[in-house]
Amino acid sequence: MPAFAATVIDALGRERSGVWDAADATALRARLRAESLWPVRIAGARPDRRFARLSLPTRELVALLHQLELQVLAGVTPDAALAQLATDLPAGPARSLLAHLHREVAQGSPIHVACRACPRIFPAELAAVVAAGEASARLPEALRALAAHLASNEELRRTARRALIYPGIVLTATAGLIVFLLGGVVPRFAEIFSSLHITLPWLTVALIKTSELLRQGWPMLAAVATLAGAALIVATRAPRLRLWRDRLALRLPVLGETFRCLSTARVAAHVRLMHEAGVPLLAALATGAELAGNAAISRDLLAARTGVAAGKTLCDALPSGHHLPNFFVPALRAGETTGQLAAALRHIETYAATRAREQLATALAWLEPVTLTALTAIVGAIALSFFLPLFALLGGVNAR
Repeated sequence: MPAFAATVIDALGRERSGVWDAADATALRARLRAESLWPVRIAGARPDRRFARLSLPTRELVALLHQLELQVLAGVTPDAALAQLATDLPAGPARSLLAHLHREVAQGSPIHVACRACPRIFPAELAAVVAAGEASARLPEALRALAAHLASNEELRRTARRALIYPGIVLTATAGLIVFLLGGVVPRFAEIFSSLHITLPWLTVALIKTSELLRQGWPMLAAVATLAGAALIVATRAPRLRLWRDRLALRLPVLGETFRCLSTARVAAHVRLMHEAGVPLLAALATGAELAGNAAISRDLLAARTGVAAGKTLCDALPSGHHLPNFFVPALRAGETTGQLAAALRHIETYAATRAREQLATALAWLEPVTLTALTAIVGAIALSFFLPLFALLGGVNAR
């Protein structure tokens, strides 16, 4: 329920200020007058920044969703369930979240409206799923599906993080070694080679030039890196650049298919949840386009939405050359033909998530040997550039 900051005059003529919850300013004005308070000024209250900054680990959020689902299934009202869960938890972010939700729901706000005050915990897509569950009176099913979706994504992230630990350590250590060699060792060898007046091979010359560039031009390199980072940020915000970037990401070997399947699984999951909750397909597609996480796939879904609005089936409304995976259209056509669209979307979601995990495992399996090979080649080239002039010098001495 919206909050309003108001300045009022009470029955004794004293001025007071406070925050009241009401459906709108007119309703609050009537309520204040009924309490013998004369409103002087009413304005929308600023949202509490504590809840805007509140965050919660995914594992704890999944547990809370399951507990809330069980209580609602048992017939407990949502506000009573939230109050009980908040009472049972120790002080911390989870308790603050549940206390906030209980307070808002007890005052008449829907759960999804209260959730939107905590955007770090409940982004727009999660709040939309809760809203769909409330609108269709299927809140337990929506909470269960939401918990499963969050748990699946968290497991995928944990797998990726675990697989990246070793390559990350090796990459960091080797990068430090390369910087040390280029900044400290190569200049000493360059002085020695210069005093010997020998003809250096091209590999050694290139290494010495690289070392000079690193030592003398590091401010310029830092500026270029900063500009590249700024350009990347702009590319994530500018629609056309983001579309170009996302199209390029889908064409990457192995990783492109991973991104495609992850986006497809996300879209299928949320469109299914909203469709099962009774939300019209056009609205579900619009929300799915927002949650795709890829501008190219979002554009395809919006184009399909236009076709559906014109009377086409969803699979026929997809544009030619769309960026969704090959298995999407056949499964979708089967679901629309048999009237089992939700089942088809569930199949697409499950298959896309499984395929994304497989593709990610393949990418991570390739990452370690490719990284080690590249770093070994770089370090080997540096070592070889040291030894080639020495070999030439020793060969000249033996010839004499």
